[in-house]
Amino acid sequence: MESEEKELTKAQARQDERRDRYAAHAGEQLRQAGECQFSLLPYEELARVAANWYDASAQAMLRANYTLIDNLVRQEARVAAEQGFELADLVELFRLCRQVAIEKDGWNEDQFGDLDAIIDEALAALRGQVAWDIPEGYNYLTGKSTADLEREKHEQEERAATAKAAEPRGERRTHKRNKLRMPIRVHGMLTEGPVEEITRTENVAKGGVYFLSQNPYFKGAHLQVMYPYWSTPGAINSEYPAEVVRVDEREGGRKGVAVKFLVSLGSQAL
Repeated sequence: MESEEKELTKAQARQDERRDRYAAHAGEQLRQAGECQFSLLPYEELARVAANWYDASAQAMLRANYTLIDNLVRQEARVAAEQGFELADLVELFRLCRQVAIEKDGWNEDQFGDLDAIIDEALAALRGQVAWDIPEGYNYLTGKSTADLEREKHEQEERAATAKAAEPRGERRTHKRNKLRMPIRVHGMLTEGPVEEITRTENVAKGGVYFLSQNPYFKGAHLQVMYPYWSTPGAINSEYPAEVVRVDEREGGRKGVAVKFLVSLGSQAL
């Protein structure tokens, strides 16, 4: 009995090691995914999400237990929609997690059928519960409705080409990224004394964030920023040193505060 328990412990340790190795690769890939807004999150947060996807998907693939992946998709979708991400960002997150599992951990793509179907079903169940328009028959791998895939392909290509030609190059993605409303916790020492607040970003870039505040921040002030900041029990938050690079006067006595991080939010291995 004792030897069986030891073997189970060793097997779990090996599985945990594989998951952590996978999460490190996935976190790096997500940070480099420039067209996915999740790339704006710190490496540690992306590795955490990837590890959760790995555990949930492993349960589905190995034990036909689809509860975890169903719950994960619904939870991540609700949080992402609330924070200002788009449906395309979420499905790109899941696609990249899937891709890294195949390329770096040796998962067999032919065995993903049931798992992919559960993800599609979980997204379909959220129709009307989130701000996104989730079409009938939505397939997260293609980003299209299966029934309308061929009919819409040509039309969407024409619309995309027209919109791209008419839109100023510098504005094609910036406006979308400026929607993100991520929770953050900020503290530091100002001229008037210590300051600490929990707020949300107005927009996010890979090197910093912009938020509104009534506190007397000034250019050059050094701060510590938890980004993102999760208040749920057991949440692991990472804090980063940052510097105020711009302060804008806004209506109602508030200020717009732009800060840049003084360390890289990517993997230390990058």
